[in-house]
Amino acid sequence: MGFYSDHIFPRLMDSGLSGDLHRQYRRRALARARGEVLEIGFGTGLNLRCYPEGVSRVVGLDTASFLEARVESRIAAAPFPVERITRDAAERLPFHEEQFDTVVSTWTMCSIARLQAALKEIRRVLAPGGELLFLEHGRSDRRWVAKVQDTFNPIQKVIGCGCNMNRAIDREIERAGFHLTELDRFTVPGVPRAVGSIYLGTAHT
Repeated sequence: MGFYSDHIFPRLMDSGLSGDLHRQYRRRALARARGEVLEIGFGTGLNLRCYPEGVSRVVGLDTASFLEARVESRIAAAPFPVERITRDAAERLPFHEEQFDTVVSTWTMCSIARLQAALKEIRRVLAPGGELLFLEHGRSDRRWVAKVQDTFNPIQKVIGCGCNMNRAIDREIERAGFHLTELDRFTVPGVPRAVGSIYLGTAHT
């Protein structure tokens, strides 16, 4: 961790993902959230204002804490209890099996180094009938865009603090034993396809 990753990059992400359009995407992705929620990649708490009624508690997991004043303000405004835990999602999570009704991941799977290990832990803590709700950017369906992503991914990982632009999110989720219930693929308007190819969907065990 350094000054860029601790201070500059979190501010860039918070600003870039906090607009009205991204908030609309978040609300779409989280519309089915209910009960006890585990949020992978809590970040600066931008999802908190997008959860629907029916969510009773959110446990936010991330590898580090960023922009504490903003985060505390967002937590204080949430209509449900929020707990934060600092841990790599690929490690053994400190939760019981089948503990959570919903697991949420927004713009996070791109940067988890051991994504399959994390998804298997998510399966372990997700209750029967529970859902994994995801909103991620990743590998484009267009071959020429995917080639661009493969070419520039090493640079992206440095600039984006471990973020990969070329992961096929749907395949990664299915590979971990989930079944996709819904999947919407689209490109964010005004954003280069290499970083704006979106996966929005729902999966269950």
